[in-house]
Amino acid sequence: MAMPLCINVDADGRLVSKGEYTGDCTGWILVTPADWAGSMTLTKLFEFPDPVMFGAVFTSMFGLILFLAAIATMVGSVAGFFDSVDIEQN
Repeated sequence: MAMPLCINVDADGRLVSKGEYTGDCTGWILVTPADWAGSMTLTKLFEFPDPVMFGAVFTSMFGLILFLAAIATMVGSVAGFFDSVDIEQN
């Protein structure tokens, strides 16, 4: 696997490799297409979501929770009707 290279321009305008990339590279960095694709994937993963899409997902999930809570309340009411303690026992 090729590592990114640090590249500088010399006095004649030629690109000169300074070796593998380190944090003190003052020129350009050359990366392989695979490394570039991986970095773009990570960038897309951690970018802010689209506000409209985020709102739609949040609203639908919140609505689903409220709907399930209402169903659970109705099921509890029906189950409570059949679990009566007012039955006389002899």
